[in-house]
Amino acid sequence: MNSLEPHFLQSRLWEKFQNNFGRDTIDKKHKTWQYMAIVEHGRLADRLYCPYGPVAKDKRSLRSALADLKAEVALRGLDFVRVEPKGNFTPEDLRKMGLVRSHKDVQPSSTVVNNVSQPPQKIMADLSQTARRYARKADKAGVTYALSYEPADIKYFIELIHNVAKRTGMKPMSDLYFEVMAKTLFPTHYAGLLFAELDDRKIAAIIFYLDGKSMYYAHAANDSDFRQISPAYGLARYALLFAHEHGCQKFNWYGVAPENAPKNHTWTGLTQFKLSFGGVRQNYLGTWELPIRKCQYRLYRILLKLTGKL
Repeated sequence: MNSLEPHFLQSRLWEKFQNNFGRDTIDKKHKTWQYMAIVEHGRLADRLYCPYGPVAKDKRSLRSALADLKAEVALRGLDFVRVEPKGNFTPEDLRKMGLVRSHKDVQPSSTVVNNVSQPPQKIMADLSQTARRYARKADKAGVTYALSYEPADIKYFIELIHNVAKRTGMKPMSDLYFEVMAKTLFPTHYAGLLFAELDDRKIAAIIFYLDGKSMYYAHAANDSDFRQISPAYGLARYALLFAHEHGCQKFNWYGVAPENAPKNHTWTGLTQFKLSFGGVRQNYLGTWELPIRKCQYRLYRILLKLTGKL
């Protein structure tokens, strides 16, 4: 994937969603760099956050983008800048620019990407035997697949994600978050829902984003009562073909556990599922921070340590 290709989370549409969700944003574009940043107010500190950004041509360009971000933070009286730079940089490059590693990655630092510009037969041939077998299992059970751009249909996804939360203990985004996302993005057809259905019941769902070149597997959920017929595999296969039919070059699974993650990592099972569809790993630089109000930032890191988050 082109390192200078902006992620969907740097798009004007994502900015519009953030604004509709009640967050202030800053959108800047220079000939060698660009960023969309979100003003975030936390319990311990306030910051300007660039999800998968800035996107910069080279080190000089990234320094320029960071200087611009620093000025915006100072103007608003915030404490630090949080970034996830995209470009041909190394962690050492970022350290030399004064950046420090965040206590956690906000957006996943690893993903899996499938080439969906290939003929459908080749896309399907890349699937592992496990993925093919489970997808056929869903077909034999009578599972069908459908697309929706109707914002009201987000209620089905919300029901499913609560089902997953009850089963696994994960904490999903709020219902309001998904509702505002659907109202903002679905009518544009640059985001929507894919459903797996059985007997007129929606048993699995994917929220996807499109940016013309890539399709993103943003959120997914399935009904615990139907896991034995593997609707998630059939739906993911449908999503890959959907991306191809819509002219995408890449299918981005959005996030997996790092390659060296321990076997008990929270995302181990999810990672095995995503890798079974034949894509290749792609790593990002992760989340970094640039202190502006240094005393306040130092206190923030101390408090994180005291609360066990660092």
